[in-house]
Amino acid sequence: MQEQVELYIKGCLQKDPRSEQMLYRYCFTNLMKICMRYHANQDDATASFNKAMHKVFDKLKSYRKEGAFLGWVRTIVVNTCLNDLSREIKYSDREISEADAAIHQTTPEVYANISEKEILELVQQLPATTRTVFNLYVMEGYTHEQIAKELKIAAGTSKWQLNQARTLLKDKLSQLSKNEISIHAK
Repeated sequence: MQEQVELYIKGCLQKDPRSEQMLYRYCFTNLMKICMRYHANQDDATASFNKAMHKVFDKLKSYRKEGAFLGWVRTIVVNTCLNDLSREIKYSDREISEADAAIHQTTPEVYANISEKEILELVQQLPATTRTVFNLYVMEGYTHEQIAKELKIAAGTSKWQLNQARTLLKDKLSQLSKNEISIHAK
């Protein structure tokens, strides 16, 4: 597959529409789910993905083949989502202590009966700021300091937003679990 991707890249650099279409499809298949995690709906996620791909095509000549191509594109996709969300993200100066955060830990058993699609839907229901911090911390592996720098907030605010995400997700998972039990009880 890597050989195919390199052919697509070469074709894109020569402005071949078929290569551009194939590279777009390849990236869509592998990276659209990232946009879905950051956005509350399909339309916004698709718009961010399309913007990111325009940036990819514009910057393709600067791709130095250092590391995986999808990793390079992933960075562009995440940054595009963050830029698109920056208009709607409202930050709070609230902070949380490490001890308070420990109270809201969720046990792994909670995830046993839930699908990836259901988890994505729950994440999409989070408020924009909370969802963004959750994605950066949990899915992208950013530290609170990196999130604070990227989103121009305090590290403590990042911790509070992550705690808020955990609390909301835990509540939603509990509700799903209760609904599942009541369905099986009937």
